[in-house]
Parts: sequence; C-alpha cells; structure tokens
Amino acid sequence: MKSIVFLGNFGFFERDFNRFHIQRLSKIYKIYFLDFTKISNKEFFKKERKKYFYSKELILIDSVKKFKKFFNEKKIECVFDLSNSNKLDVFRRIINQNKIKLIKYQTSLVPNFKRDFFSKIRYFFFVILFNKKLIIYYIKKLIKYFTLEKFKKIKFYYDYIFCVGYKGENSKTKLIFSHSSDYDALLNKREKNKINEKYLVFIDQYLPFHNGYIHRGIPPFVTPSNYYNSVNRFLDLLKKKLKYDIIIALHPRSNYEKNFFQNKKTINYKKTNEYISKSSGIINYTSTTMCYAVMYKKPIIFYTTKEINSSHDAFHVNYLSNVLGSKLINIDEKNIDKQFSKKNLFKVDHLKYQKFFNNYICHIKSEQKANYKKIIEIVDNRKKF
Repeated sequence: MKSIVFLGNFGFFERDFNRFHIQRLSKIYKIYFLDFTKISNKEFFKKERKKYFYSKELILIDSVKKFKKFFNEKKIECVFDLSNSNKLDVFRRIINQNKIKLIKYQTSLVPNFKRDFFSKIRYFFFVILFNKKLIIYYIKKLIKYFTLEKFKKIKFYYDYIFCVGYKGENSKTKLIFSHSSDYDALLNKREKNKINEKYLVFIDQYLPFHNGYIHRGIPPFVTPSNYYNSVNRFLDLLKKKLKYDIIIALHPRSNYEKNFFQNKKTINYKKTNEYISKSSGIINYTSTTMCYAVMYKKPIIFYTTKEINSSHDAFHVNYLSNVLGSKLINIDEKNIDKQFSKKNLFKVDHLKYQKFFNNYICHIKSEQKANYKKIIEIVDNRKKF
C-alpha cells in the first residue's frame, strides 16, 4: 500500500479530516497528516490542541529530528502541502532532498487585499483615534523586526501546484487544474432545488473569539458586547423591514457558551451549503463561505462596523464588496434601514461573479471531478500533467 502525506500548520480538526477526503483515501493508501503548529505557533497549539481531531492519521511534528526520523522510517510516495508558512521551508527542502514528489495543494484562493494610498491614510487615522491595542501591536512588531536575526531564505521547489483558479497560477511550476474545497463539496452534494426561499443566511465568523488571532498574533477585530449588539440590531431591523427570516450558519470552530444571537435559528456549518442553495441570499463579513453564494448566484450583503473600521482588518470588506459588486452596509450608522430595498440589497453582478469564480474557486481548465480522484491520479501516475 502506497503512503502519502498532508502537511499543515493550522491544527487538525474534523472539518479537515472530511474536506481532504482522508477516510476515503485511507482505503487505498496509508495516510499521514503531519501538523507543524507546535513549531509555527506554540500559543495557538496550546490553546487549540484539545479541539484537535485525533485520528490515527495525525502526527504532531515538533522538531526537524522527528521529521527526518519519520521520512527515514516510511516510504512516502508524495506530499501534499497545505501550508503557506515559510517556517516550513526547511522541511520542504528535506522532502526535495529525499526526491519525494511535493505538491502545493491550494484549498481555496481569496482576493489579495492591499490598501491604496487613501485607504492607508484613513486606516492610520482610525487606528490612532480608536485602537490603542493595535498601536501596541505595531510597536511590538517593529521592535521584533529590528531585533530578530534575519534568516537566509531556504530554497525548495514544488513538483506541481494544485491550481484552483487563475490567481493561483505560477509560470515556473507544472499546474494541475482543479477547484476549491467548497466547490468540491458542491460537486458531492449538489442541491437541485433552486427555489429562493424567504430567508437570508448570516455567515458567522466567530469574530470576537476566532483562534486565527492567536495564530496571526494580532488583537481581535471586535469586542463581543459591541459586535453582537450591532449584529443583532441589524438582523432584527432587516427581518422587520424585508419580512425575511434570518438563519445563522455557525462557524466550524465556534463554541458559544452564551446566547449571543438572541434565540435566532442557528445551523451547524455542515448544513451551510444546503441552506445557502435554497436561500434568497447571504449576509457576510469576509468569510470564504461567500464562495457558495457566488457558485449559486445568490446575492451577498456585506457588513462592517465602527470597531472593524479601526481594526487590523479595516476596509478589507470594502475591497471584497467592490470585487463582487455587492452592497456594503456599516451596521453602526444611523438610518441604515433606508438602504433596505430588495433592488438595492439583492443585486447580483453576474460578470463579476463569473470572474471571481474563475479566479478563485474553479480554474476554467479544471475537470468536473472530485479532488480525491485527482489525488489518486497523481499518486498512481495515472495521468500525465
């Protein structure tokens, strides 16, 4: 039985086990998931390790020595790299040195947000006035930058890139045209019911508590009290004005101990695809779950708040709303209900949606087959790429 490896540095959770088809692939190959979070982000590992999905495939890597020992003892056919961290470059080079096939596995792509000159001025102004924690963060970052030893870049190469859109192309590496994990889920569970039922799906991002803050070393974008008060006030107003129900699609890593959504209907993240497919649209901040709305051609209502506009993520959502041609509402502003017309909120720019789809969700040259089938073709050399 051939052996294959997945490399990751953002923990290993049940959602990862499912979206990488590990159970299915383990019937054909010996599967290993090597998690490097203990190396790349110790604080994140300490806080999240109890939530890990401890299947037999998971191996925690905490040193180069342990990594080398693993590859000396196992005969590995190929490695699928899920991480973007340069802290793993030394391990990638070891894989190259062992002449093992290394594939960059793109799970999804997102627009590369960069503030223009005027946005930078606004951002600086808001941070100085409203966010002392972020000022402290930038001071610490500057100190770290000037005091830490600069390491020489470690060279390595990928044999292939699992390319899920135009924006994922690299002229120096062979491409395997594919699609995102979200589109993969759509292929497996395609919803035929295209009826637009009278409800909107709010995409929860667990914004005050998301573990990504620890992973990135940044202060939270929002505080729980201000954020949920603003969101609930907005959703209640939207429901009253439009006469549409609101359903909360909970974040995969959420673990709410309080009733933050004030008894609104909530659904498990596993049902998000199904509910969006039958909805009249979604309400979103910056979650990549918006890709389901793009795939189903559903309207997207983007939102922001006063706190977000003075956070590390300020004006990111403005950029996304422009990319997709969708409505953006600052839910902390007064008289926002004047913007609540169906014509204003439920518009879909089909040209921008299609461009987004080809750039970030599904490469135009991708075959309409599940990603696990493409993994099998790579491992068994069934197809020349």
